[in-house]
Amino acid sequence: MKKVIALSLSLAAVGVLSGFIISENLKKEAMETTVSKEEQIINTAFFYLKEGKEKDFEILRSRGNVLLEKYGAKIERVIKPKMIAMGDMELPDEIHFAVYPNMKAKEALDNDPEFIKLKQEYIATSVEKMFGFATKKDPDFKFFREIGDVTKTYGIALIYYKDGKQYAEQFTEYHNEACEIIPEFGTHFERFLIPFAAANDLVEQPNEIHRFYFDSPEGMQHMVEDKRMQALFPKRDDSLKNLVFVIGEALQ
Repeated sequence: MKKVIALSLSLAAVGVLSGFIISENLKKEAMETTVSKEEQIINTAFFYLKEGKEKDFEILRSRGNVLLEKYGAKIERVIKPKMIAMGDMELPDEIHFAVYPNMKAKEALDNDPEFIKLKQEYIATSVEKMFGFATKKDPDFKFFREIGDVTKTYGIALIYYKDGKQYAEQFTEYHNEACEIIPEFGTHFERFLIPFAAANDLVEQPNEIHRFYFDSPEGMQHMVEDKRMQALFPKRDDSLKNLVFVIGEALQ
């Protein structure tokens, strides 16, 4: 998965709506060369809230959802992280995934007067810091997308390859082999995402972001302990320079 970004919130640099990034630092040239005008965009945002401001953030998320619908977009998943199972990252309060039908819808929302007012009223008062990415679906990985619900245990993985084409290919080999095993343990994939822009350039973006869920924590543990998976983990670890794995529950 692509690289993780931790950044301080600045209204001058970042606009956020209800858990997904609308960043003024997303360079237009990057977006124009990596996504088509009609391609779906999935914004991913990790939020760290100010103490005691959870209710303000709920208002931001609720009102933001209404504005998204106005432009054919939606917040499709909100995760409440419970632990960092792998990697070094401060545990966020919420992780949001928002889907836009295309670039035109995103740009229209960015310029919506009500959206601009919403940012001014609630972001500075409720959000301490955040990081996030604009992403698109991985066109090279075909899978049957499964849909979980609030009863499931969720995993969010941020994946960073080592430099060199061979390491990206090695990770793909690992992942293809692992995908033949993990369904046995009740693991289901909702999203395979490729980041193409970050909220700012403070931190390098990951190569991939995966979102998946487990039917049970016990199944997740049995998967990790499976001898076939244990044999595959060295191939994964040798291909990556960093891997952050967050476990949480779905709020939406």
